[in-house]
Amino acid sequence: MTHTLPERVTMPRRLAMLAALDVLPQLAHADDELQKKLANPVADIVTLPFQYNTTLHVGPLEKPQQTLNIQPVYPTTLNDEWKWINRAIIPVTSNPAMAANGERETGLGDITWQSFFSPKSEGLIWGFGPAMLLDTASKDALGTGKWSAGPTALALVESRQWTAGALVTQLWSFAGDDKRSDVNLLQLQPIISYRLNPAVSVGYIGIITANWEEKRSSQRWTVPVGGSVSGLTKPHGFVPVNYVLGAGYNAIRPDSAGDWFFRFQVNFILPK
Repeated sequence: MTHTLPERVTMPRRLAMLAALDVLPQLAHADDELQKKLANPVADIVTLPFQYNTTLHVGPLEKPQQTLNIQPVYPTTLNDEWKWINRAIIPVTSNPAMAANGERETGLGDITWQSFFSPKSEGLIWGFGPAMLLDTASKDALGTGKWSAGPTALALVESRQWTAGALVTQLWSFAGDDKRSDVNLLQLQPIISYRLNPAVSVGYIGIITANWEEKRSSQRWTVPVGGSVSGLTKPHGFVPVNYVLGAGYNAIRPDSAGDWFFRFQVNFILPK
């Protein structure tokens, strides 16, 4: 014998199921759009990432280097056509000793500031502006001892699942300790991200650098090859949080640079 619940009981459940079926696609779409924005350095979202990096076999003693990068990003709407995005990289670094009787150096490194003016347009996404490397290191071994500035620019394209592009910065020193080497540094950050679903994506990690002050071509470039997986979560009663786990290898590097590197990042997406 089959028993059925009264209509007054089943109807609310049916309405709840219909409501859930209507909301779930919207949530999935919202997550997918948020993932796109996380892969876009000039997206209109406020983020606060904490990025921990470990690089192995650094220096003559081949010891690990640890860095915690705090990287706030804050966009501002200028008018109906343009937005202004400011981002900073605040490094707290622990460098290994350079000699057998030396000590590890830990403290604040040089802070990087980047500013982008970006149009609100569809299709090709781009932005440009100034960048600065501030002489903020708490110890000589953790910074350049110089104030540096230069242009920064990016361009990227988006599809339903892909984001691809690059961010380029060139810095030249203009002030600082005359006894320290001048800064003439190129940074090229490839932007490659593939969204597997509304919560998970994979991508490239690493920043290609060229020290133009280095006369020896074998010691000038650092070219990493790395990959990452990220997961977007929306905890109940809290802001969305994106987690990133990655690893890579510096295929081309100076003799003093490390080889393998590992990354763990927690990124808080804050209300604007």
